[in-house]
Amino acid sequence: MKDPRDERKWTNAALEADPQGYLAAQKARHEVEAAAADRKRAQQDAEIFASAFVANGGTTAAAQDAWRAKRTEDATEAAVLADEAARRLQRGATMGAL
Repeated sequence: MKDPRDERKWTNAALEADPQGYLAAQKARHEVEAAAADRKRAQQDAEIFASAFVANGGTTAAAQDAWRAKRTEDATEAAVLADEAARRLQRGATMGAL
């Protein structure tokens, strides 16, 4: 059997017939597992944040809003840093070309 998302379900004959497909299925499964782990980690982070927020006198609803605001702030900071790095890289390439 050839499952394009899970190489563990492939038979030896299928592997021999399509080794690149096998590697693609292996990569796909790893990507799915990594995404699931990321989602689980994000959910745990949100739960820890909410617990701490409520323990310090906040409400559950306010904790959810604060978590979203914190994630937005973190994403903004990461985007600014990436933009600055790209600008430095571009300036370096431009200066090197002169």
